[in-house]
Amino acid sequence: MAPLFFLSALLFITVGWTAAVPTACNNSPDLCSQPYDMVTHLGAHDSPFLHNPSTQFSSFGNQCFNTLSQLDAGVRLLSTQVHVAANEQTGKRELHVCHTSCALFDAGALRDWLLEVRLWMDRNPNEVVTLLMVNMDGVDARELEGVYSEADIAHYGYVPLDIFKAPAPTTEKGSFWPTLGEMIESGQRLVTFVNPLKPDMENAPYLLDEFTFVWENNYETIDPSAFDCNPHRPSNNSTIEDMTSSGRLFLMNHFLYWQQAFQGIQVPDIRNINMTNGWQGPGALGEHMVRCGNELMRQPTFVLVDFFHVGPALDTIDIFNAVSHPVGRSEVMQELMDEHSQSLGVKPSVCLLLWLVVVVGVWNPLG
Repeated sequence: MAPLFFLSALLFITVGWTAAVPTACNNSPDLCSQPYDMVTHLGAHDSPFLHNPSTQFSSFGNQCFNTLSQLDAGVRLLSTQVHVAANEQTGKRELHVCHTSCALFDAGALRDWLLEVRLWMDRNPNEVVTLLMVNMDGVDARELEGVYSEADIAHYGYVPLDIFKAPAPTTEKGSFWPTLGEMIESGQRLVTFVNPLKPDMENAPYLLDEFTFVWENNYETIDPSAFDCNPHRPSNNSTIEDMTSSGRLFLMNHFLYWQQAFQGIQVPDIRNINMTNGWQGPGALGEHMVRCGNELMRQPTFVLVDFFHVGPALDTIDIFNAVSHPVGRSEVMQELMDEHSQSLGVKPSVCLLLWLVVVVGVWNPLG
């Protein structure tokens, strides 16, 4: 039997608010009337860093499919790392999305990645997207704003009433966060969190310091039994009550690292990904979300995973959002499966094998 909080949370979400809203928001008409902080947003951890032929099957890749495919499939939170790099032709300074360092894994210019997101948002006007950028080199808001302007995506940026303080959490008495429908109607449907960042109200009010608005559990987990719900950032000395009362939104990290024997390097743990992204079992996503929901007495706002398409990760998020009939995702998932079926002549990547395990069911590398 599901815990009491879980059942009551679903009832609360289902009843929700009843303002006039678009037909469907984030793949469901049931979510249009829900405040932003009362929806669980599935996140692709390190979204642009891929393990597929385009990266020669890099062991550092966290996703099988690119950012556009992630969005098409239902992912609504994209995380990345931003670094200072040099343009290959001119040598001039520019910002890139790189994994750990640009010498290790450079996925290209931040401008180009943001442009992909912007073009997708242009084509999908009823979707609210969240970006989480790890600001590895401490770039200021003014420089980031310049890249957002180049990608022509700044006009989608959501600006809260106070960029220096998180609003109070939504309760049955009311909400200080807009609903997804309201964000869509206003045009402010891109939420950007940056860590770290000194907010700039004058030049870039839509670029929000992550830990003013968000808190996270531990993100460096190598043991499936070690997933927890305790605050780790911005402070590991805080309690869950401290974080929730501050109004910060809970980002639940749920991905495993595999500690390599050489040089202490950690890579995504593909060995356990079926269980990690599953509903039930040691270190399973579903059990982790239920446990955190009960400890917080509210569902996580964000859930960040590796290889989002493996296991019932999307189905798990739908359960928490009380979404029974998502719109516009099944066709995409079929296309992704067809795409991988056609690539059988290419070196079989881990992503292809995982797809065969989860979707086709023809091979099981885990025994």
